Amino acid sequence: MFVQQHSSYTSKIEKMKKLIALIYIAAATILFGYAKAEEVKQAPVIIIATQHSSEIFEGLSVKIINNKAEISWSTANEHNNKQFEIQRSSRGEAFKTIAIFFTLEDSFKTKDYNFKDELKGVGGGKLSYRIKLVDLNNKCAYSKVIDVTI
Repeated sequence: MFVQQHSSYTSKIEKMKKLIALIYIAAATILFGYAKAEEVKQAPVIIIATQHSSEIFEGLSVKIINNKAEISWSTANEHNNKQFEIQRSSRGEAFKTIAIFFTLEDSFKTKDYNFKDELKGVGGGKLSYRIKLVDLNNKCAYSKVIDVTI
């Protein structure tokens, strides 16, 4: 009886986690509605995060295509991660978060990400991008900074 109740309780917790993730995604869509995100495949280039040496970003790239910045990256594994934040700096100003990807499940396989920055309200010149990883303990790690000119 206890095993059945425990299994049911665990199932309810998993459903709640998914519901919370959907709420976060909806909130992020409202806040960053001009952005589009999709999953893509790309060959990896290893970039080690600056604070969590065990966390690895792969294949981080930023390309300007059709007046949009296309940011792509992969992770070799994800453990105890809460979210990825895509951050942008314009002309040397402070980095600002422009999109959030929530990662509520562990993964031990390569996961690929893609984000299109519509560049609304951004003038020409140099833009810098980085990925911020936030874990479940709210510790942060950053990818290297990628610069592009529009």
